[in-house]
Amino acid sequence: MNSIRPNFLTVLCILTFIGSAYGIFQAITSYTTADVTVGVAKDAMEEVTDQIEDQADSEKEAEMANKIIGSITDGLTVENVKQIGIASGISNLLTLLGAILMWGLNKKGFWLYAIGTAIIIFAPIFIYGGFMGAAAGGVYAFIGILFCVLYGMNLKHMS
Repeated sequence: MNSIRPNFLTVLCILTFIGSAYGIFQAITSYTTADVTVGVAKDAMEEVTDQIEDQADSEKEAEMANKIIGSITDGLTVENVKQIGIASGISNLLTLLGAILMWGLNKKGFWLYAIGTAIIIFAPIFIYGGFMGAAAGGVYAFIGILFCVLYGMNLKHMS
């Protein structure tokens, strides 16, 4: 087997190093500032609700928008934000460790990366639930699955 890391794998790993390191920082920040974050977000949601009620063309439109916003604010608690911070930290640690192993052409890194990706996709769905959980999980799924596929294309270079 060729022990030279392909350029494409090198680029993926570097992007993951940067993204995962930033994600770990964000997870710590999210956990430690959860109370402030929730307060600011709920204030912003109240403003949006007021604007929707003022600008809606019909009562039904306003009611539908308020249901969506209500779903978001219901899941937005200090405890949930802290739980997401923990899940995100674990996820980013696993993806970082996975990328480090794949940098060294170790196939086990791919599986660590995939587990980390699965955690960050499913954690918001289980923690927040509803629209907010599905939306957050969907955003993470797009990038995570894309990178899993791209890393998977490089498995032939790993042992």
